[in-house]
Amino acid sequence: MEYLPFIFAGALCILTIVLTVVGIYLVLVLMQLRETLKKINTTLDSVEHKVDVITAPLANLGGAAAGLKTGMKMIELFIDWINRDGDTSRRK
Repeated sequence: MEYLPFIFAGALCILTIVLTVVGIYLVLVLMQLRETLKKINTTLDSVEHKVDVITAPLANLGGAAAGLKTGMKMIELFIDWINRDGDTSRRK
């Protein structure tokens, strides 16, 4: 029975060493993960900026198309008004 405390002490020392090594390894992995996430964040910011640069002219183009459509509608209304005015002078 006097061997049992030595076995428990040895197992406890081995477990402590293993868990310490695992903890250190876990800290190193988390540090690498942090660096990787920083790089991914930088890359995504760069991609977002480039997409914004590409899509901004397209959004302006949509606004220009709406302006042209409104302008064409105004021209049509003006031409209709001129034709209507000409039709009333012919009736007299």
